[in-house]
Amino acid sequence: MADPQERRAVLRGILLLILSASLFGAVDGLSKILADTQSVGQIVWARYALALPVLLASIRPAEWVSMFRTNRPALQIMRGLTPLVISVVMVLGVRYLPLADATVILFAAPFIVVALSARFLGERVPLSSWIGVGVGFLAVLLVARPGFSALSHYAIFPLVGAVFFAVLQLITRRLGAAGESPTTTLAWTLVVGGIASTPFAAASWVHVTPGEWLLMVGLGIVFGVSQLLMIRAFALAPAGVLAPFNYVQLISAAILGVLMFGDVPDALTLIGIAMIIAAGVYVVRSPSA
Repeated sequence: MADPQERRAVLRGILLLILSASLFGAVDGLSKILADTQSVGQIVWARYALALPVLLASIRPAEWVSMFRTNRPALQIMRGLTPLVISVVMVLGVRYLPLADATVILFAAPFIVVALSARFLGERVPLSSWIGVGVGFLAVLLVARPGFSALSHYAIFPLVGAVFFAVLQLITRRLGAAGESPTTTLAWTLVVGGIASTPFAAASWVHVTPGEWLLMVGLGIVFGVSQLLMIRAFALAPAGVLAPFNYVQLISAAILGVLMFGDVPDALTLIGIAMIIAAGVYVVRSPSA
């Protein structure tokens, strides 16, 4: 049985990841709206560059320099580049594929996280996490019901995103275990991503209306908050335990599908959502968690 204090930390990590995954669904929804009129470079740039001022505004100016002090600069740079790749491929994915289909393909990532967390992080993956991931993924398939005949070659985009999404979570966990501050990790992520995406945004820039600027600012804010919540979650709980809760992003995508695109969930979708919740509850209540 886990120590009560350790268990509380794990539960806090789970809650933070649930919030983060919900916001990542909103990030993809906003990106899909903007993809109709804006270039991929602009949208990816907005995620990073427009999130950085929000981070700086939340911290005293005297702490700005110390915020970037790190003992793992190479790992921080790698973590900053990883979500940049995810951003590019997912913007392309939601541009050409339905939001639910792109999201379900992305969720091959938890399998990769569970499979690699023991090898690369030295963490024991409990049986409950394997069961939770398996049930959750079945629920994802039930919700999205991707028709393979409809998944054209554009499916490669979220597939690449799944690989890098898993790598992102493993790096985040390693940084958290090494004692790196969540604020420091977020600062490096936003700066590295902002610098790397700026040339692509400049080369592909198209006119932005005031309404589109508002959406882009909102995209940056939501992206920054979701990244910070995920970083803090992986500093509190093992990657294998957190993996099943990434499926909350699909619930967020389903809700946004209703609100933004008029895609009302049917009975199978509701059953799938219930399965995801049940899988998460099972992992939380398991003594091995």
